[in-house]
Amino acid sequence: MEALLDITILSWNIRGAQNNNARRNLKELMSKHNPTFIAIYETHVPYHRLSTFWANIDYTPIHIIEANGHSGGIWLLKHSATNILTTITNSNPHYISFTINRGHASSFCTCIYASPNPTQRPILWNHLINLSHSIDAPWMIIGDFNETLLPSDQRGGVFHHSRAASFSNFMNSCNLLDLTTTGGKFTWHRNSNGIRILSKKLDRGLANVNWRLNFPEAFVEVLCRLHSDHNPLLLRFGGLPLSRGERPFRFEAAWIDHGEYESLVKNSWQPRTHNIISALNNVKENSVNFNHEIFGNIFQRKKHIENRLKGIQNYLERVDSIRHSHLEKELQKEYNHILFQEEMLWYQKSREKWVKFGDKNTTFFHTQTIVRRKRNRVHRLQLPCGTWSFDSDTLQQEAQNYFKLFFTASQDNRDRTFTEGTHLSITEEGRNSLTTPITKNEVYVALNSMKPYKAPGPDGFHCIFFKQY
Repeated sequence: MEALLDITILSWNIRGAQNNNARRNLKELMSKHNPTFIAIYETHVPYHRLSTFWANIDYTPIHIIEANGHSGGIWLLKHSATNILTTITNSNPHYISFTINRGHASSFCTCIYASPNPTQRPILWNHLINLSHSIDAPWMIIGDFNETLLPSDQRGGVFHHSRAASFSNFMNSCNLLDLTTTGGKFTWHRNSNGIRILSKKLDRGLANVNWRLNFPEAFVEVLCRLHSDHNPLLLRFGGLPLSRGERPFRFEAAWIDHGEYESLVKNSWQPRTHNIISALNNVKENSVNFNHEIFGNIFQRKKHIENRLKGIQNYLERVDSIRHSHLEKELQKEYNHILFQEEMLWYQKSREKWVKFGDKNTTFFHTQTIVRRKRNRVHRLQLPCGTWSFDSDTLQQEAQNYFKLFFTASQDNRDRTFTEGTHLSITEEGRNSLTTPITKNEVYVALNSMKPYKAPGPDGFHCIFFKQY
């Protein structure tokens, strides 16, 4: 899907497209973000009144659903210079579905404007559920859903549990995930006399698992609200370019399953029995070499075994060979072993607690890993001068500067001595308990109480390593 990574979609309920403020803001958004596609809703006017405006800023219509007075209306346009092929597959007054293609890469997209009437929205959800049954491809939806999913999606007003449940059922039925969002928590605001009395997250991006796995860096940015009571959304298929440094060491639980790794740990540990840090560093260095020279890349090994199996099976279609039949069984056994190691890899990275390892949930673990990474990623920071930055190098430098300043700041000169009688005192028994040497059994109990696949320590080793060896 690399051919589609540069695609961006700007989605905005504009609440009237003809007035001067709307056009100024549209022109500014196009100039600043240069989106590949733009979908705007509640247009209030026929498209032909702004056809010259769109031509002047180099955007051409893909599909137009005209508004009924001040109700509805969806305009879908794309940048004139783009070489992406688009095909409209479905449309009605509340959504436009289309495919985008460049070379062999393709994606199914839907731009949606759900009815403000809550009694009409379940009809749209059911319609989209039926549509999902015919989609066997990466699929994303973006737009104004006119519905909240969680109580935290709004501030003020009454949260409607039954309507949220209907929306949630629609997402589950279509296997849709809520895309990572940055830039703001809410996308719609209602003011009264200049005072904000109600805020909700009505606009969002959703995607099925297939789309999320093909575009793991994608995220939705909530842009600044300057004209409508809705914030514009900008979906970036490929995310932002990242400046990657040297990857830190991370222990891979799948190494445990290899017959030679236990002896590697023992041989690395023996010369340094009296220095744990030195022993761990030795294990770390030898593990890196072991991974490169012996264990190898799981995905490349899986592909290699698949190709060998295919070749042997093609040969056995022409020639009877006991030797090749035995080899086929050995390769199938090795392939299943690699699948087990792959499942262990994604289980470790997903850090899921409730699902049981061994249930062949590799795709689920992979998806959870992608979602967790996106949730934990910092997409922007406010600089000391007050401006916001998205640049990867700047984000890394600012984070480093912040913690350097935080941990090296000089201490104040306040008197930190306690006045006798103003604080609780510890008992003699408590003092003895704190100063008693730690026993081997205490360490053993503490270690066994830890989750084996949770986040590693600063040395890169997960708890499973210490439990195993």
